[in-house]
Formats: sequence, C-alpha cells, structure tokens
Amino acid sequence: MQLRDLLAKISGLSQIPEHPVLDREVKGICTNSHACQSGELFVGMPGTRVDGGEFWQSAIASGAIAAIISPQAAAKYPPTSDACVILVDDIVSACAEVSAAFYGNPSQKLKMIGVTGTNGKTTTTHLIEFFLAQAQLPTALLGTLYTRWAGFQETAVHTTPFAAQLQEQLADAWGAGNQYAVMEVSSHALAQGRVKECAFEVTVFTNLTQDHLDFHKDMENYFSAKALLFNDNYLKGRAIVNLDDLYGKRLMDAIASEKVWSYSVSNHTADFYTSDLDYESDGVSGILHSPVGQIAFQSPLVGQFNLSNLLAAIATVLHLGLKLETVIEHLPQFTGVPGRVERVRISEKQDISVIVDYAHTPDSLENLLQAARPFISGKMICVFGCGGDRDRTKRPIMGKIAADLADIAVVTSDNPRTEDPERILQDILEGIPASVNPLVICDRATAIHQAIKDANPGDGVVIAGKGHEDYQILGTEKIHFDDREQAREALAIRLS
Repeated sequence: MQLRDLLAKISGLSQIPEHPVLDREVKGICTNSHACQSGELFVGMPGTRVDGGEFWQSAIASGAIAAIISPQAAAKYPPTSDACVILVDDIVSACAEVSAAFYGNPSQKLKMIGVTGTNGKTTTTHLIEFFLAQAQLPTALLGTLYTRWAGFQETAVHTTPFAAQLQEQLADAWGAGNQYAVMEVSSHALAQGRVKECAFEVTVFTNLTQDHLDFHKDMENYFSAKALLFNDNYLKGRAIVNLDDLYGKRLMDAIASEKVWSYSVSNHTADFYTSDLDYESDGVSGILHSPVGQIAFQSPLVGQFNLSNLLAAIATVLHLGLKLETVIEHLPQFTGVPGRVERVRISEKQDISVIVDYAHTPDSLENLLQAARPFISGKMICVFGCGGDRDRTKRPIMGKIAADLADIAVVTSDNPRTEDPERILQDILEGIPASVNPLVICDRATAIHQAIKDANPGDGVVIAGKGHEDYQILGTEKIHFDDREQAREALAIRLS
C-alpha cells in the first residue's frame, strides 16, 4: 500500500503534507526506532517515561520512509524539511488504524473472541481453543503464555500485543488458514488502545479483583478499562458475563440484554449455571444448565474458579455454533494449562503433593488455596511472594490470605525487579497476624526446596505466583528460573 493511501486511513489527520515519498510503497509498520527496516513507516508511540516520537530521526536514519509523531515530540525535536514527518494528536488510534489497514483488517475476516478479567483469562481462552479445535475449526490463540496455531508457536512478551504487532499476528493467523482467533485482552491493552480496530464476535468478562492499581490507580478506573471491550467499538456479537462477580453485574446493566449471556456457578437466574456438583481431587462433575438444555458433565479442572472459567468457555462456543453434547463429550480430554494448578510429580513413591500455579492476586491466591485444601490430607504449605514495581497495596492482603488459609506460609521473592526484595517481604509480612510465624526466605529456590524438604507425608506444597514463567526478574536482569524445575529437583533430593 502506498504511504499516501495508508495515511488517509488516519481519522484524525485532516491534511497530508506533500512529500516525494508519499507515492512509495510501505513495507511495514514499526514502533521501535532502532529496529526500523528500509521502507517501513515509523509510529512514535507514547510511553510511560518518554514519547517514542522523540526518536523519529533515529527511525528515519534506520530506513523508515516516514514518521508519525505527536505535536509534543515535534516541539521538542522539530522535523526538518527533507523528512516526511506527520503530526497526529491521537497516536494510539493512528497506530491502530494504519496497522489494521496495512495488514488488510484481519479482525474483520477472523471470528474474534476476546476474554478479559483479572483472573481466568488464560484458562478460559485455552478451553475455547480446545473446543474449537475438537470441532475441526482452525483457531489462533493469543495470550499470556504464547501466540500459537497449527504449525506455529511463539512465546508472548505481553498478554496482549501492541497494535502493530497484534495486527501482523492476526494477519499471519488468517494467512495460515485460521477461521477463529481467541485472545486475552488485558486492561493495559484496553487503556492503551492496543486492540482498537479489532471487531469481536464474542467478548468475555471473567471477574474483577484487585490488581494493577499501580497503573489504574483505583478499582473504578480498572473496571472502566475492562468495560471498554463491551462497547460498540469492539463488540459486534455477544457478551458473556460472570454473574457471580459484582463488577460483572454492573457490566450487564450497561449492555443491551439481547447481546449478553450470563453465567454463574450456582445462580439459577443466569443463562448458564450448574447444579448437583461433586468436587474431587481430579475435577468436578454435575449438571450444566443452558439456554439449549441441561446435561451431565465431568470436568478435569479442579476448583470452583475453574468451573466458572469452563462456563464462560462453553457459553462462548455455543454462541459460535457448537453443539452442547459435543462440547461435553470432549471436555474430559482437556489436558489443562501450563502453570495453572499444575501438579508436579516425579515418582509413584512421592509422598507429598506439589502444585504450581500462577496465582498472583489476592483473589486468585484465595481461590487456589481453597480449591487445594480438600485434597490435602496433611498440612498445606504455601510458598508465595509478590512482584516488585507493581501494586504494593495487595501485598499485605495476600500475606493475610496465606496466613489464614495455609497451615504454613513461606514468604519469598517473586519477580522483585528494581525494588529491594527485603522491602517487598516486609510489605507482605505486615498483613500476617502476630500469632502466625511464617517462614521467611528471600531466595525463591531455597524457599521451594525448604518447603518440600520440611513437608511430612500427606502434606501439600502449593507454590504460587509464577506458574508457567521460566524466568525471574532481578533488578533489570531476567534469569532462568522455573518453579516446576525447582520443585522436581527438591522432590528428587527428598526421594534420594
């Protein structure tokens, strides 16, 4: 596409300044000034610390034929007459518009499913992907763990990519023959406009609990960001909303009733709900009630929170045309999600249970410990920490939850980033009652090994916070670290 035609897609650009490069073909969209290739269009995105548009000269020097930047960046580094620099007030929208146009508006070709919420996004998207795959419907998955489809998988950098990368990935997914794309949509992505120009056939709201207040400042801003996914700019089909969540109830009031299906674990007024439940260590069974009838089910997922995720996924695929009987028939074959209530077992002689999970919010930690408790005959030992450079207010809350629900709380580091690890531990300890004596071990590997070593037969060690992650961020350095690997090593030592 010629640069002139691409710039014409920007809604906030009333006039395109004449320049010889306007008739050149654009070869790509780049947002990293140092990584621009010859013939690409540079978009200087606003950042938390600096405006990316200030580096337009570096982008042009790297090969970009033109740059879209903010008036503020231009005032600081005025464009020269020989460079094609376009000033746009709303850079976020401009990036989404040119990216979608350049890649052929892939979200209008794919049937898009967007899942948002504090907890449950990853499991819900994996369930949706699984059901669609079982129905032989080619599906792309984009989320916290990876971007993948048949024949392709790439580790994710962000839960939801920025607009230029997202539109490229969606175009690649369509080009690879996928008909559906199911993606996790983070509150950051919504607030920052990463999914602008995306049209969703289904949007799902799982829940809203405390997290990311370092970014959103308060729960109202956090909710407002999540709610964006359910307005007419994004939602073209049906919303699936959790009626068990207070914010879900608020959201339902804002959506036209004919566009929403509600779900609940036990509220019989919901469109999808369950009854006659039997929770076991290997899953849950019961009766599923839906607008198309009721049916007995057996799920391999543990805990009430996963039952909620399952209802959201089933409601989604039923809207997309799958048969309820077929979905329930395939459900027992679902193998789970890496780092989500993942059991670590190395031998039949193993006399303790070990569970690794991504739970890193107060609500998710509480749900995890409540779900694990009935299946641990001895003491429950919880190893957890909190990330640095993130919401500090949740730290004492999580400390109290671990102290209240676990028999032994082992407080350790998560990803301290640039914060003092010891200070993070102190924040957590402020929430633990004086009558409780937690084990405090700053080094995470040592904490995991100690917990597994000290456990008695029948005990359960629940390692929370990092789940699937195979790294730890210390300062600005990312080192290899995997809770599951550490647990296997500790179990091997215990059994030796």
